[in-house]
Amino acid sequence: PSHPNNLSLLSVARAKPTKYFFQKPAIAKARAHDQAFRVRGGGTLTRARLGSEDSSTADSVVAAGIPGVLGPSDPLIPDSAAMGSKEGVAFGNREIPKVNIEKEGDPTTYNAIISAMKEQKVPFRHLIHEPTPTSEDSLAVRKKGGWEDCTLASGAKAMLIVNSKDKENPYKLAVMPADKKLNWKLFKKFWPKGKGARMATVDEVKAITRCLPGGVPPFGSFFGRSVSGLPEADSETKKFVVETIVDPSLRGEKRINFNCGLRTRSVSILFADYIKLENPTVKTFCDA
Repeated sequence: PSHPNNLSLLSVARAKPTKYFFQKPAIAKARAHDQAFRVRGGGTLTRARLGSEDSSTADSVVAAGIPGVLGPSDPLIPDSAAMGSKEGVAFGNREIPKVNIEKEGDPTTYNAIISAMKEQKVPFRHLIHEPTPTSEDSLAVRKKGGWEDCTLASGAKAMLIVNSKDKENPYKLAVMPADKKLNWKLFKKFWPKGKGARMATVDEVKAITRCLPGGVPPFGSFFGRSVSGLPEADSETKKFVVETIVDPSLRGEKRINFNCGLRTRSVSILFADYIKLENPTVKTFCDA
């Protein structure tokens, strides 16, 4: 299998993944056969990995529900854990492969969000994949990676909006379902003088979010933060507070998915946990 830092993790499992359902007997059996479920480098658990004698168990569990991040010594935790089950949680007991900066980019924002979720004990699913600059690309690799419950609507699209006429608070982050479109007439009203509001340029996105377009996560409050052991954020970035504004249509999704600061790493969390973690403003700005 591929090395955990190899971005071509989706090619690891040759067998076609089975749709999994979770039953307590199967979970117990998985724990009893812990060694059999250890995966190097990730991918969806398949019948081929378990052998024919364990095919029934293969139909009932997946490897941690976090394809792409399990290491060679990581025990199985059912995907129900990532969904908030009392069976366990999808954080804390395994190390997510470090970011390959040369291939993946600046990890500052990504590391800040991952650290915050671990500290606040927010269960999350994590997937490493090929770069996905668009919402449609992201949906395709997430489904291919085993996240069968993903939809375009559950993708939390984040757009950095700039109003250069507001010198104190020129930036706002618009967060909406990936199948929705921003209504500029509505969004411009969120500034006293927002007539000149526009999409941020690529250079502005990099400077403020430390991300590439397509990798911007729905967490404006994290832009400019630093994490222990990483370089301090740019002083220019720290001058601004980026308000996160979420369209209420995203509340219809129990679980949201997004590129977490990098085009190569997806995270999935419950919408309720996202609200607790980010505490965004909720206002309508999408077309119906």
